[in-house]
Amino acid sequence: MLKVPTYVSESPIGGLGVFAGRDIEEGELVWEFHPKTVWTLTEKEVQALPERLQSLIYTYSYLFEGQWYFCVDNSRFMNHSDQANTLEDKTGVQGESNPSGRDRAVRRILKDEELTCNYKQFDQNWKEKLPS
Repeated sequence: MLKVPTYVSESPIGGLGVFAGRDIEEGELVWEFHPKTVWTLTEKEVQALPERLQSLIYTYSYLFEGQWYFCVDNSRFMNHSDQANTLEDKTGVQGESNPSGRDRAVRRILKDEELTCNYKQFDQNWKEKLPS
């Protein structure tokens, strides 16, 4: 669940992106796992969905240890950057190697700046999403 105000708009990275609704300070909590705002699905559950929903899940979810995590808030529009302005911390909630983490700003993020994360840190499907 996003912990800061955001909005969705066209992204210079590609498609849609999520943008800061106000300045965000370095170290500030930007996103935190909350079970009511993240759907957790097995591959079998995804495959049982209509094709259109499968496509949505594969596009806007991240894969971690055999589970697909689909965020229902604006965070699903967060784009990748190798120099992301947020950092995934999987130790934040329930210990290491757990997708139930949180993201913090690695530097000051200005209002209207796109929020980015590094898919390679948490999405085992990142190679399918990122161009070679």
